[in-house]
Amino acid sequence: MKALVAALCLSCVTHYAHAVCDKNADKLLKAYPEQLVACENNTIVWKSGERQLYDDGKQKTFDQLLEQADVEDMFAFPYPIGANSYVPPALNVDAGRIRNEEFFKRMYGASSSEVKSHLTSLKWLPKSDGETIKIQSVNGVAAKLEQISQELDEVPSALKKYVMDTSGTFNWRVISGTDRLSNHSFAIAIDINTKHADYWQWSKGGYAYKNAIPHEIVEIFEKHGFIWGGKWYHYDTMHFEYRPELLMN
Repeated sequence: MKALVAALCLSCVTHYAHAVCDKNADKLLKAYPEQLVACENNTIVWKSGERQLYDDGKQKTFDQLLEQADVEDMFAFPYPIGANSYVPPALNVDAGRIRNEEFFKRMYGASSSEVKSHLTSLKWLPKSDGETIKIQSVNGVAAKLEQISQELDEVPSALKKYVMDTSGTFNWRVISGTDRLSNHSFAIAIDINTKHADYWQWSKGGYAYKNAIPHEIVEIFEKHGFIWGGKWYHYDTMHFEYRPELLMN
């Protein structure tokens, strides 16, 4: 992949002065205009004036991608969209599960208290008497989730059971069995009703992909910039997180 990126960089977008960036860097700038200014000289430039390395140039195994991802690595697996995107993913294809923790700390807060200072409350499925949840306000995440809530409030009752009771939004914690922060730590993720969800670590016996979440629900989330953990080989079908850059062409 790094070789491909290097080749692409020979013809990078001209508004990057001496850029060593690619089209995925463009997606980040488009997805987060309140936070990012440019990508130049292989560096993400934040509006704060801070600069962050984009691509460390290293070839990585799957485990190294999980543990040592740079910003460019977050695009290691294209996120599938459309009618044909619900087939069980190939081995270790986890589109969106590769994350650069520093990137999200700069974006949303480097500590629990810093993230909490950006939280806002919203009523989940208000017409259906849902609960009040806390979610991130930076980048308009809360506004996007409110739109999702309003649309889910109008779905048929047979679908509503999957989303009526949520299983968590903000929670500053590491992912089970790792020392990596969950994106729940940044309050940009929501877990829907666990009663109807499947998770790869809950699987008994050998690995077998499982899912019961209807596609109609997934597509409402995706329309507003949230990706779904059900499209990961290491599936987590209750999980949605705000990653609009991965949904851009």
